Amino acid sequence: MTSAPTGKTIRFVVLAAICGGCATAGTPAGPTVGPQSSWEEIRATPGLIVLAPQILFGTRGVSVTDVCVSGDTLRAPTTGGGAAEVAVAGRPLRHMIRVGVPAGDAETSTIRVLFVKPFEIPACK
Repeated sequence: MTSAPTGKTIRFVVLAAICGGCATAGTPAGPTVGPQSSWEEIRATPGLIVLAPQILFGTRGVSVTDVCVSGDTLRAPTTGGGAAEVAVAGRPLRHMIRVGVPAGDAETSTIRVLFVKPFEIPACK
């Protein structure tokens, strides 16, 4: 508290803001990751969970983040070093992906969504 020349007391209130849309990587002083971050930064941040939709390649589901597009075909890597393919027709190339962190304990495990970020399936290299 500070005394003013008039004899009145002036009180200061300090408010702290909490970022509900950010996650810290590593230490509290580490970089923040949010919707402005690149997908490479997001995927490299320990503790984050990327809730990406899956695309079926036959009986195998592949995350949209692991798929590329070549003309009218979507491609996904296979364990043998090749690529599985499906037609693009009827499948969106742009997705809104939720990114979160684990919440709760072992019995009530859930995911707390921190932010949502657009993802567009890239062209194959």
